[in-house]
Amino acid sequence: MFEGADAILNPVTCGNAVLGCLAAVSAATDLCCGKVYNIVTVPGLCLGVLLAVHRSGAVGFLDILCAAGFTVLMLIPFYRAGGLGAGDIKLLAAVSAFMPGKSYLCCFAGAFFIGAAAGVVRLFMTHGREHTVHFAVPVALSVLLYLTGVY
Repeated sequence: MFEGADAILNPVTCGNAVLGCLAAVSAATDLCCGKVYNIVTVPGLCLGVLLAVHRSGAVGFLDILCAAGFTVLMLIPFYRAGGLGAGDIKLLAAVSAFMPGKSYLCCFAGAFFIGAAAGVVRLFMTHGREHTVHFAVPVALSVLLYLTGVY
């Protein structure tokens, strides 16, 4: 009767669903309010850690610790220069909890590539005046590429 329940409730499927929601909600709040809220990213990161530990035990926890640490260390200079907000960094750290390392690096690079392309388009549209690229949107697009199997 409930044969498909195991397929629907497996950790990878649940993790992908949560990852998609995390990225979509963060992009929406960034566009509407100009912020990525802790109320979204922190529970997302915690759930990602729980799913990774369930999937791989202590190794999964160490993988996430390394990926999140990499994210923070790489992006602190951008935060200090005013190019990224702390919410953007926390969002990428949370995203790292749901992906294998190689996929996360592709997602990380993809988000910056998409963000740079959006920045160039925005620069031309505003003729060099002040402009903002809401970085949660490129992150969400990069997550979408991951979820659809592009990388």
